[in-house]
Amino acid sequence: MAAKPKDEIDHLALAALLLKDGYVQKAHEELVQVDLEDKNLDFIRYYTLFALVASKQERYAESNTYFQHAIDAGEQNKALYLYMAQNSFKLEAYADAIDFIEKAGELANEKAATHALKAEAYWRLQQHEKALDAIRHAITLFQNEYMFYKQRFGYLVTLELYQSALEDANFYIKNASVDEQTAIAFVNAFAKAKQTKKAVELAEELQLKYPYSATVTVLLAHLYIDLEMIQAAANLFDVASYKDAKYTSEAAEMLRRAKKFVLALYKNSQMLETKEKLKQRVAIYLEYGAYERIVVSHNALKRSGLVEDENIRYALAYAYYMIGDFMACEQELQAITRGDLFQKATELRKNIQKCKNDGWECEL
Repeated sequence: MAAKPKDEIDHLALAALLLKDGYVQKAHEELVQVDLEDKNLDFIRYYTLFALVASKQERYAESNTYFQHAIDAGEQNKALYLYMAQNSFKLEAYADAIDFIEKAGELANEKAATHALKAEAYWRLQQHEKALDAIRHAITLFQNEYMFYKQRFGYLVTLELYQSALEDANFYIKNASVDEQTAIAFVNAFAKAKQTKKAVELAEELQLKYPYSATVTVLLAHLYIDLEMIQAAANLFDVASYKDAKYTSEAAEMLRRAKKFVLALYKNSQMLETKEKLKQRVAIYLEYGAYERIVVSHNALKRSGLVEDENIRYALAYAYYMIGDFMACEQELQAITRGDLFQKATELRKNIQKCKNDGWECEL
């Protein structure tokens, strides 16, 4: 019987090269052509490459099977256990992930990412204390890897250990190269947990770190609103409007709520001529008691179509009532159909009748 001609193509070597260059599917195609009957075949290399390809193709269970074949064939490199740990984590086999990390021995201690993975695996197994212990141990080994503080922050917030979480957030923000959005996420985590005072404390630190950020300023302003610190919030919205003009409308509204009517009107005047600007101005005039100014705006309200908004129409009717023009008031009231405002219109008509019958009973 004639000898089998030797294959001129080294499929194993070619697969390794293709995988290195990122051609995963082509590497797989080469591996399936490897002659498994070849007595000189490097099975450790073959199984390892097949495992890596399978992992790249998100076939994690198959990948781990091939890694195990490589180990059974005599592979001594414990790095394979770390690959298996990652695969197991992606398969949500968290206990297996931890077991493979342990099998990697001292090699596992050399990589910060491995410690982060181990802590997260414990966390997802609801073994919270072990997760925190893993983070503490990692911090002792990698003192400049600030990501561990960020990871632990999430755990501490979930466990409602808010003061410790705040300490980690502050440490991370002060020491890590953190972008603005990541820093804001820490604040939002406290806000979501209804820890508004902790959120404010951290947001005030961010205000110092990012003095030119309108986003951080507005974030802090909203937190002040939650604490009913309306004047402080109004001041911050005013500051934010100079950093970013899109906050001008909100600044005017907050100044109105803070009863700083002159400043509110000034801020409103900086807005572009829009329906929103006119509508807001009417609200400021109404609360300010500048009823004549609302009346003067009648034509502008008609031109803009805002008078069709029954809230605006009632405000206009009320302004006419307050300056004593009952006829004009009634004309506007007649166009009101909405239930809640119709009731208010009825009360206003009663007051008008009182004014006409007995001036001393008139409730202006």
